Amino acid sequence: MAGEFGAYIAQKRIEKDVKLKPIAEKLGVSVTYLSDIIKGRRNPPDIEGLELLANALNLNEEERNVMFDLAGRERNQVSPDLPEYIMDENIPTARVALRRARNSNLGDDFWQEVNQIIDRRNGGN
Repeated sequence: MAGEFGAYIAQKRIEKDVKLKPIAEKLGVSVTYLSDIIKGRRNPPDIEGLELLANALNLNEEERNVMFDLAGRERNQVSPDLPEYIMDENIPTARVALRRARNSNLGDDFWQEVNQIIDRRNGGN
């Protein structure tokens, strides 16, 4: 939904007591441009800008993932931290699995099972 990304950034900025100007400087954009992003008048930044934004806001991994998901949703694209992995030529089976899951109408319950398998492989981490 449009505006969710900006609302999330605004919320994190308030929570972490970070002013617009230092964030804009780290991103190399004007305060007005950053304000437009937060107000939903401009698209979220590209992956490099998102990384800079995450660092400026001192986001943890979970907060970064939410930010990436909202940025992707706002742009009507895959979360910007995922395409490189999805398109990695060394793991073509990932794309096959995603397409098969989509074509089989597998929902979140299926992906919860996949996450449990990953957790077991990682020793429960």
